[in-house]
Amino acid sequence: MRPRVSAIEKKLRSNLLPFGVRAMAERDLSQLAEIERDAFPALFPPTSFRREMRNRLANYLVAWRRDGASQRDTSIEDGAEPDSDARPRISRLLRSARSVWTRHYTTWEPGQDFLAGFVGTWYMDDEAHIVAVGVRAEYQGQGIGELLLIAAIEHAMGRSTRVVTLEVRVSNIAAKSLYKKYGFSAKGIRKRYYTDNREDALIMTTEPIQVPPYPAQFGAAVQDHERRWRHAERLLS
Repeated sequence: MRPRVSAIEKKLRSNLLPFGVRAMAERDLSQLAEIERDAFPALFPPTSFRREMRNRLANYLVAWRRDGASQRDTSIEDGAEPDSDARPRISRLLRSARSVWTRHYTTWEPGQDFLAGFVGTWYMDDEAHIVAVGVRAEYQGQGIGELLLIAAIEHAMGRSTRVVTLEVRVSNIAAKSLYKKYGFSAKGIRKRYYTDNREDALIMTTEPIQVPPYPAQFGAAVQDHERRWRHAERLLS
């Protein structure tokens, strides 16, 4: 017999984002390669996630679906009241239709954690360098990439890292805006950094993350994410 779930437990669960973040595991490797191909189709050579598991400088976190559902269930409540607006329902229908074209190519199987994205960080001296944030195409725009960024910064804070840095395409206005929200600012340019089209990369770095005013700025950004997408379970160690 299934244990009864109390009203308080139901409330807590309803206030959680369907996705959580945890550390990468060996069982995730095939899905990670799949996500990378989906998110970065022009990337070459592909990342050796098995090698990254052995890399003492590297830390990878994954976004996994907590309720055990497959990639076929691509809808995530966006914080609106049920049936208060037709637009969220239309958006979910479009995402579900898109997933029809991709579901036959996933390595996910029932009984496994379904992964929607990952973030990779390299730790060098007192710097955390975010090397990649990848999210499956059908799950983009649902707050998962931002959740992974939050988790990566929290992990860096836990390791007493001084600053966090990353590269972003100069043309990627949406990503640059998101990074600015989390306290990143432009520090330089890497010329012809991206191999697919030789586009320049903007180097963006935070101010020191362990001392004011950064923790307050970061906390406000996290609260904004939770207001829009709900709280997410984050298991970072």
